[in-house]
Amino acid sequence: MLPINYPEEHIGSIDARRFPRYEIDTEIHAATFGSKQPEVMHGRTLSISEGGVAGLFVTGWDEGTAVNLKLFVPAVSNPLSVDAVVRSRSDHRYGFEFVGLNPVQREIIDKTCRTLALLQ
Repeated sequence: MLPINYPEEHIGSIDARRFPRYEIDTEIHAATFGSKQPEVMHGRTLSISEGGVAGLFVTGWDEGTAVNLKLFVPAVSNPLSVDAVVRSRSDHRYGFEFVGLNPVQREIIDKTCRTLALLQ
């Protein structure tokens, strides 16, 4: 039995994620595109997967906004820079989907997820 007003297409959607998520608490910077001066926001990561990252920001963006993320991951000593799109927003929590990853970026993210999987 489903709760009232629960859309059928969402049955099991939370459990049916494409990639497992791993907790990560590190610094993240997000820069928007399109304006003369890019706006950079500083936040903290919550989780990461092969497909994206979740983070906390004091202020932010609408869903669909393209951003460049710089985050600190255990797989490398320098911050990882990736392009992403805001896919979800709830209060100060944002979900970003990685877009246009090159092979090096993908390997760093994969290595980060494997490392975090061993720690959790």
